[in-house]
Amino acid sequence: MKRQLKANLPLLISGCIIGILIVVSLYLLRPPAPEPGIDLVNIPFYQLPFGPDENGAERPFWPSRLQTDNGRLVDPSKIQSAATCATCHQKEFDEWAPSLHAIAGRDTVYERAVEANENLHRDGIERARFCEGCHAPGEVLAGRTNRFKSVMPSDAETEGISCVMCHTATHADPLEGNGALTLAVNTGVDQLSNPMILAAPRDHARAFGAAKTNALIASADFCGGCHTENYDQSMSKATTRQHVQTTFVEWRDSWYAQNDITCQDCHMAPDPASYVRQIRDGDIRKPERYAHNFVGANYLMFDTSLGSNLTWLRGGILPGLTKEQNTRLIEKQGTATAALLRAAAGLALKGSHITDNRLVFDIAVQNLGAGHNLPTGVIDQKYMWLEIVVSDANGSVIYHSGSFDTERGQTDPDAVIWREDFRDSAGNRIPDHLTFITAEITHLRKGVPPKGEDIVTYDVALSGDNTGPYQITARLWYRVATQEFIFNTLKTDLIVPPFELVSATFSLPADEKARP
Repeated sequence: MKRQLKANLPLLISGCIIGILIVVSLYLLRPPAPEPGIDLVNIPFYQLPFGPDENGAERPFWPSRLQTDNGRLVDPSKIQSAATCATCHQKEFDEWAPSLHAIAGRDTVYERAVEANENLHRDGIERARFCEGCHAPGEVLAGRTNRFKSVMPSDAETEGISCVMCHTATHADPLEGNGALTLAVNTGVDQLSNPMILAAPRDHARAFGAAKTNALIASADFCGGCHTENYDQSMSKATTRQHVQTTFVEWRDSWYAQNDITCQDCHMAPDPASYVRQIRDGDIRKPERYAHNFVGANYLMFDTSLGSNLTWLRGGILPGLTKEQNTRLIEKQGTATAALLRAAAGLALKGSHITDNRLVFDIAVQNLGAGHNLPTGVIDQKYMWLEIVVSDANGSVIYHSGSFDTERGQTDPDAVIWREDFRDSAGNRIPDHLTFITAEITHLRKGVPPKGEDIVTYDVALSGDNTGPYQITARLWYRVATQEFIFNTLKTDLIVPPFELVSATFSLPADEKARP
C-alpha cells in the first residue's frame, strides 16, 4: 500500500494542482455579477419631465430627493414585505402595523389628495413623486410613480414606510428634506430564505443592521429627511423656496436638541405619554427600549367609533393582519395617541383686569411636552384653536369665542387659530391641499415653540347686568382636517371631530383689579 501511494503521489499532487488551477481560472474568468437594481432604460415609458441635474445626470426620482445608493431603480420582487419580516419579528410588526408609517401610502385621505394634485398638470403623476418619496418610497424606487404603469406591484410597495425603507438607510439631509434619504435597497439587503437566516443570522444582521445605518436611524437627522418639507419651482408655483414643514428645525433649535432628546426618544418610547411626562418632571434619561409604534398626532386614524369608515380611511387592512388583529392594534395605538396629545399642552391665565365696563384677560397657550412646535408638520389641514367661554355670577354666558358646529363641521371663523395657509399666485387661500399650484405659505398664527407659550388677549364688553365673580373656561382644540378639504377631496360629508388637548377654568373675583 505504501509502495502504491509513493508511486502515485506525484500524479495525485499534479491532479490537485491542476484542479485548483481550473477552479481559480473559472473564478477569475467568470462574468461579472450584474449590478443590483434595475437600469432606468429597462423601465418602459418612464417619464423624466424635470430634466437632468446640474451635472447632467438623470434624476429618476425627482422632485422627491429620495435616492438609492447606486442610483438604480429597485426590483420590487427584491423588497421584503413587512409581513415577511413578521415571521421572526412579530413584536416589531405588531407595533408598526397600526402606525401612520404603515399606511402612509395607502390611507384614503392621502391618496385622494395626491389624485387631486395629479389632475392639475399633464405631468401630475410624475410630480407626485414629490409626495410618494416620503409616503410610498417603494412605489417611487420601483418606478411605479409614472403615467404608464409598466412595473408590477408588490405587497411591499403598498406598506408605506416599511422595515426595509428604514433599515437600509445610509444618508439623510434633514435641511434639504422632501425625502432626502439615500437607501441601500439594492446593495444593502440579503436574499436569504428564512431557514438560511436562521442558519446565518449574522449575514442578515450585517445587511439590515449595519453600524452606519443603525447610527443614522437612531438620529433626528433621519426623521428630518421627510419631516422637512419645502416647495420650489420643480413641483409648485413657488418662485422662492417656501418652508411648509419645519419640524426638524423646530426641534434642532429647541431645549430638547440641546439635551439630546431626539424624535425617537418620544415617538418610539414604549409609552410615549409617560416618557413625555417624565421629561416634563426633569428626568431626561433615555427610554429603556424603543418600540416601532411611531405614535403621532393623527387621532382620526385610530377612532374606532367610525366603524367601517375607519377601515376605508386607512385604505383597508395591511397584508399579514386579520380584521380582529387590526382592530385590536388600532385600539391600542389610539389610546397611546390620545395620551400623547394630552401630554403636550397647557393653559394658564397670565393677567386680567376690569376697567370701563370691560373685562380684559390674557390666556397663555403653552407647549409643555412637544419637542417641536404645537401644532407642527404640514398644518394647512391640521390646525389648533382656542375656545373661550366667559360667564358671570348668574351663570349667564357673556362671551363665547371658538365654538365648533358639530352639524356642519365648522370652526368659528373668528376664533384664535394656529394654522398655515397655502396661497396661489393671486394670493388666494387654497383650502384643498393643492400643493402643485401653491405659490406662497402664510400663517394665521405660527405654532407654539417647544417649552414656549403664545399669549392671547381677550377684551370682553360688560353690561350693567353683569356681576362678578366671573368664570373663564378655556379649551384648546386640535383637528386633523378642515371640513372644506373633507368635502372637496374625499367627496363625503363625514364630520371630522376635534380633539380636546387641554381645558382649564379660571375664576375672577367680583372686584377684580389689575393682575400681573
